[in-house]
Amino acid sequence: MDLKIDLKDLQKYLNVSTMRRSAGIFFFKKAQFFLLLILFFSAIYLVFIWYTYIFNSQWNDVRVKEYMTAKQSKSETVFNRENFQKVIDESNARSAEFEKPLENVEDIFRLNK
Repeated sequence: MDLKIDLKDLQKYLNVSTMRRSAGIFFFKKAQFFLLLILFFSAIYLVFIWYTYIFNSQWNDVRVKEYMTAKQSKSETVFNRENFQKVIDESNARSAEFEKPLENVEDIFRLNK
């Protein structure tokens, strides 16, 4: 049994350009598989994040009390009836202005001779 290693054959297989070319060919043949694998692991990771932050979120009593006091201390939006009525009146005035017939409009295309 002869266990000699031929350096010329070994150098042929370990050539950088040959390795790069063979890696490129392998990747392009398996590109669809790699993309599906990346998509699958991304989906698993996103489901993990979603579960962690939405379904498994845990608030302790201190955080719940802080949230409740923050909600109670915020003043509710005050409805200002006078400003609302002013906006409605302006809107009605504009729509009445647009419903008026046009007067003294110059015929720029000279259609009416």
